[in-house]
Amino acid sequence: MVTIRPATSADAPIASKLLAEAFRDDPAWAVSLPDPTTRPRKLEAHYRRRLHRHPELVDVAVDGDRVVGALLWAAPRAESRPAAVLRPVRRTLRPVRRALRRIASRLPGGKGIGHGLAVQSYRPAEPHWYLHDIAASPAARGMGVGSALLTHFVGRIDASDTPLAALEATSPGSRRLYERFGFEAVGRVPTQPGQASTVMVRRPS
Repeated sequence: MVTIRPATSADAPIASKLLAEAFRDDPAWAVSLPDPTTRPRKLEAHYRRRLHRHPELVDVAVDGDRVVGALLWAAPRAESRPAAVLRPVRRTLRPVRRALRRIASRLPGGKGIGHGLAVQSYRPAEPHWYLHDIAASPAARGMGVGSALLTHFVGRIDASDTPLAALEATSPGSRRLYERFGFEAVGRVPTQPGQASTVMVRRPS
């Protein structure tokens, strides 16, 4: 039976390997890490650092004593100005963001920066939860790992004082899964030729 618990630093080796394998061919990660031969190693190092530094922002799915899934998230940040003020400011800054993306795309690793800025432009102005990455072990297919992790994450959101969340769906399959949990598309960001990821938001019902 799959259960969900907070991660610990001890989960970093297996969870980072699991996440790196899941996102090895991800089109959004390929923007930041275009070399497919080094991408798995760099992804694993990235996730290992993250789990070591902030295990409190990671949930893991376990089957017995095996880690079979992981979900990385960020809590809402308090804003110093009300959302009603922030929205027009963000609209004013959109041309600036577009210019920054064009500049960033010409720098080493800049395409990834530009992609991140494009995703950021669709995120709510209000404080919100953010789902960074979710993955399940291939060995746990059919066990409902992704749904269990999302149910736990959505439960945390609904029980909080800030029931607003956002994420980036990088494939049609993940978009369909998120739609089942109340997320709605608000924008698309190009990834690979002919492909785009979808920025999605879940608002209070």
